[in-house]
Amino acid sequence: MLVIIHGWSDSFSSFRSLAKRLASPLPDGIGADVQQIYLGDYISLDDQVTFADLVEAMDRAWTDAALPRAPRSVDAIVHSTGGLVIRDWMSRFAIDSVPIHRLLMLAPANFGSPLAHTGRSVIGRAVKGWKGTRLFETGTQILKGLELASSYSWLLAERDLFVDNSVFAPGRVLCTVLVGNTGYSGISAVANKPGTDGTVRVSTANLKAARMLIDFSHEPGKAPLIDYQEVDDSGLAFTVVDGEDHGSITAKGRGTNESITWSLICGALMLPDSGFIAWQKRLASHCLQVSEVAKKRSGEHFKGYQNTVVRVVDNHGAAVNDYIIEFYINDDKTSRERRLTQVIQEEVIEGVHVFSGEKNYRSLLINCDRLYELLPREEDRLRMSITAYPEVSSGKVGYRTYTDDDIGALSLSLKQVRDMFRPHRTLLITLCLKRYQQEDVFRFKAV
Repeated sequence: MLVIIHGWSDSFSSFRSLAKRLASPLPDGIGADVQQIYLGDYISLDDQVTFADLVEAMDRAWTDAALPRAPRSVDAIVHSTGGLVIRDWMSRFAIDSVPIHRLLMLAPANFGSPLAHTGRSVIGRAVKGWKGTRLFETGTQILKGLELASSYSWLLAERDLFVDNSVFAPGRVLCTVLVGNTGYSGISAVANKPGTDGTVRVSTANLKAARMLIDFSHEPGKAPLIDYQEVDDSGLAFTVVDGEDHGSITAKGRGTNESITWSLICGALMLPDSGFIAWQKRLASHCLQVSEVAKKRSGEHFKGYQNTVVRVVDNHGAAVNDYIIEFYINDDKTSRERRLTQVIQEEVIEGVHVFSGEKNYRSLLINCDRLYELLPREEDRLRMSITAYPEVSSGKVGYRTYTDDDIGALSLSLKQVRDMFRPHRTLLITLCLKRYQQEDVFRFKAV
């Protein structure tokens, strides 16, 4: 059995042609392995509908349609927002008995889309089209969850990726993520951003994420405490498909732009458990080849980017909303160091987005290819510091921020830079600061 779930502002009808093609006999489809195909349909343009509403309604619809709930009894294809919907559903309603066996994600917005916060604008409509009856509603709550650096995508990752019993593992869900690297053509090209398929970033599609805690909340002047963890990717396969955009990769209408795409789609849905390790290696090799060719093209669109999401809190767990993160080379004192630091600010950090729902969450788009080029010397160090408001030195309460004598900075060697900043992935960084109070904020006086 196969289930197909669409994305934002789309509907089940868009995937009828894909379903029919997949139902065709081999080698054109996978008909021999598909007895029934169900197309999921849900409301994504109602401003009151949330992801929690969608996944609860999906679970009810699953029961109403009498779809099987036995472990690994269903294969699924999801596109764009559908990736978040099915992940949320599995982590809420199916964690103990996941009915999904093979999960194929086509251009999923796992860690958001740069278009989500412009979804109400003409850009969003240019990409999705002026269709539907709710022309003045665009799914406010859904788009907020889809926004870059949203707390929703962060918390979902903590629930289904950074856990010991992840659903994405051998013997459970075998997940393949395919994403294109080419923007839209024609009038829709207005939506194209560096490192995207026109709608989602390559880096935000990939589920092979990592998280990092950088704790500055101990004694001033000492190096921060660091804890780093990568997602267990034993059940995850990922590759970039050259030449596909956000729509063409779904093989709707005229089909995919590249023949390799269709073979990857069919391969992911016919994959035996015993072949998953070889499949992972094949897709990793394919991704490397595509990336090496693409980054030699002119312009910044095809470079290798990391989606670096930063969340800043204090030692009480409260959000720190007013801050700036700075990257610089060594001590930033010589002319060379200052020149390189300027290039980092202008050419390596290519975009910063503050999540509209919670200001302490921010997404930094890091051009990893350019960053590697800037650090040819073994003795060079990339340093990162943070300045937050209010500053305790100028008020009654606040934070000590970077100076030569205060909390210090994170200092990375060239190897550590390459480990921390990797193309085509998301890194979630929690920065913890200590909040201080001046002595006169509270005191006891003898009478």
